Amino acid sequence: MQAILMLLLTLKVGPEALPSAPVRFVVDGPLAACSVLEVRSQDGNLVGYAQKDGKEFVFIAPALEASQEATYTLTEAKDYPVRVLLSMADHKIDVRVDGALFTSYNYQPDQPKPYLYPVIIGDGLHLTRAYPMENVETEGEKVRDHVHHTSWWVAYGEVNESNFWMAQGDHGQQKPREILEVVSGPVFGKFRAVNDWNRPDGVREIQEEREYIFYAQESPDRLTDMRVTFSAVDHDIVFHDTKEGGICSLRMNPLIDEEHGNGRMANSEGKATEAECWGKPASWCDYSGSLNGQNVGIAVLDHPANLRHPSRWHIRAYGLYTANPFGLKAFGEQESGDYSLPKGQDLTFNYRVLMHLGNTEEARIGSQYSAYATPPSAAVKVK
Repeated sequence: MQAILMLLLTLKVGPEALPSAPVRFVVDGPLAACSVLEVRSQDGNLVGYAQKDGKEFVFIAPALEASQEATYTLTEAKDYPVRVLLSMADHKIDVRVDGALFTSYNYQPDQPKPYLYPVIIGDGLHLTRAYPMENVETEGEKVRDHVHHTSWWVAYGEVNESNFWMAQGDHGQQKPREILEVVSGPVFGKFRAVNDWNRPDGVREIQEEREYIFYAQESPDRLTDMRVTFSAVDHDIVFHDTKEGGICSLRMNPLIDEEHGNGRMANSEGKATEAECWGKPASWCDYSGSLNGQNVGIAVLDHPANLRHPSRWHIRAYGLYTANPFGLKAFGEQESGDYSLPKGQDLTFNYRVLMHLGNTEEARIGSQYSAYATPPSAAVKVK
């Protein structure tokens, strides 16, 4: 009988208790060739799975106490559920978690830019605005403004002399070039897409690659890691200082924004409302309110390695919500936020986006940020 290959995974937590969140680790030896590993507690109970992502494995660790050390066994998974399923057709990638539609990546070639819509959690709760993709009766005419605010998107207003924020007038277009990868699995699903940001005359200004990783959790919350990489392929690039932009951009469902609904914005600095949050640096922002009697919200977490962390936020009472690393003077600072990217160089941003039940405090957004910025250390050894 062939011996079962087995490794030990040990997670060590720092001084702060952490919620359930993804943890990455590297495996050496024969198990490194596996696509999925079983993760079991020391008494043999199945805790979950670790799914391979490049050279690393990803495991959704359970909530852990401060200074806790937790050890698990790793073995090859012979059979496992596909909890996050991505399907692609007609210039759209649908993302389903445990059978329920979470969101869709829409990249039709004739539109100004790709976007994610709808964004659904819980029992059919839509967290982003439907317009301009759909006219929904519950939104009404008063919120059918800013046609360029397409649910959940990436855009920036002044890249060299081109405007990639607007969708009307003399604007650039994010032209889909290629879908590089589409992955489904028991722990996460993901896709990678390349877009050419073309000037109004059709000439490429800059190339951009985005990656979204959608995780399966035990809660109804939906956790996504997004990475956006800009490449100055053809010439030097300047991202000019303007408020009109966001590497991670959202437009809230008007029922949970501050102006039209019952929403409340908050940030990592203990501030609240547009007056205190707009244009201010913060490690994270959260926008929450009540839909159908249920508290819900969207938190965006700025990775500490990002340019000019903590980010400034173009976050408005009417529901716009973006992380903008280039706007400085536009938000009242003395210095310019212009940023030069020489030809041949790249610039990468990482964000974690949590679509959650509960308000900011109930969803423990501060602890969620700690799990993102300083996850448990992970060590793997032979048992």
